[in-house]
Amino acid sequence: MNVPEGFVPLGQEGTFLGHVGGLLWRRGADRTEVCVSLAPHHLNPNGTAHGGLLMTVLDITLGATVESFLGVDPGRHPVTLQLSCSMLAPARGGELLFGEATVDQSTRTVTFVSARLHSEGRTVLTASAVFRNPR
Repeated sequence: MNVPEGFVPLGQEGTFLGHVGGLLWRRGADRTEVCVSLAPHHLNPNGTAHGGLLMTVLDITLGATVESFLGVDPGRHPVTLQLSCSMLAPARGGELLFGEATVDQSTRTVTFVSARLHSEGRTVLTASAVFRNPR
């Protein structure tokens, strides 16, 4: 797979995300992008990305973007309070899937964010979420 420059492994060995495997991210000053090359263990029996994987990748994209936006210290993570997803198209094995998010609004205690997963020019999943900001 031809991963764009700047993406590095998420580094969550020994956790749920390490078990999912293959997640890469590119951190920016106010946003974080996530990508994954869809491997056989990411797929359902139809040969497309499992819906739970899609929601996991998007939840990571959303939460990491909140972290970047807030500039929180490492080890202090926002907590997902609400996540609403719409699956629009399938993603097939071997495709490179990208997640990108935008902070819509942030208060002292919560941040509202929206995101999409896309692959090969298609939007696969959209979502909106509310996160509890780290104290």
